Amino acid sequence: MIRSARFTTPKRAIVVAVCGAVLSLVNVAHAAPEKIIGSAYSLKTGALLYRETHQRLDDNTHKVDYSEPNGRIFARKTLDFSQSQIAPSFSQLNERNGETIDVKQVEDRLQVNYLENSASEREEESVPLVSGMVVDAGFDAFVKQYWDALAGKKMDIEYLVPSQQRTFSFRVGKTTCVENTRSDAFCFALTPVSWLVKMAVDPIVVAYDPSNKTLLRFTGRANICDENGNYQSVDIQYRYL
Repeated sequence: MIRSARFTTPKRAIVVAVCGAVLSLVNVAHAAPEKIIGSAYSLKTGALLYRETHQRLDDNTHKVDYSEPNGRIFARKTLDFSQSQIAPSFSQLNERNGETIDVKQVEDRLQVNYLENSASEREEESVPLVSGMVVDAGFDAFVKQYWDALAGKKMDIEYLVPSQQRTFSFRVGKTTCVENTRSDAFCFALTPVSWLVKMAVDPIVVAYDPSNKTLLRFTGRANICDENGNYQSVDIQYRYL
C-alpha cells in the first residue's frame, strides 16, 4: 500500500529512483571501455559532491560505486540485465544514511523492497511488469533502443519509483542542451506528466555523443542523498576509460 502522507511529497518520492539513475553499460560497442567515471558537481555551488564509477562485471551484471571526493566509497549498486535491459533488477545500499533498495523481476512482476534509512521500517510490494516500464539505469538502454523515434517525437514511459512501490508517468523527447554542453551533442529531457509531480521535480536533461550514443552529461536531481537524507541538483560529467 502507498502511504498517503508520503504520496503528498512527490519530490522526495521521485528523486529516489529516477534522478541520477541513467547510465548503464548495456548495448555499448565491443570496443567501448569497461569503466566509466561520472563526477557529480553541485548545480548550486559548483563543488564536487561525489563520483560514480560504473563497471561491467560480465554481459549481464554491472556495478556502480559511489565515492566521496576523498575517494571513500559510501554507496554501491549492482544491476542485473539478464531478464531485461530496460527494466533490470538491481540492489543499492547508501551507507550515508542506510537507505537500501532491492528490485527483483520474478516472472511478470517486480518484487520491490525499500528502506528509507537505518531507522525506518522496510516496505515491500509486488508491482506488475507492464508495457513501457523503465527501471533505474534501464533508461539508458531505452534511449539507445528508441534513438531514432525520440529524435522526431516524444514518448511516454512508466518509471518505477521503489520508495512508492509504483510507477510514475514521464515523457521523453529531444530538447535543447544545457549551456556549455558539447556543441554536437544530442540532448533528451525526462519530464513528469503529472502536473503535481511537475511542480516539484524539474526535468532531467541528458546529453549523448551522437556518433556512438554514449552518455556525456546528466543534469538533474541526484539519486544519492547526503547524511541528512537530502538530494541535491547535480551536473554529472562522464569520462570513459
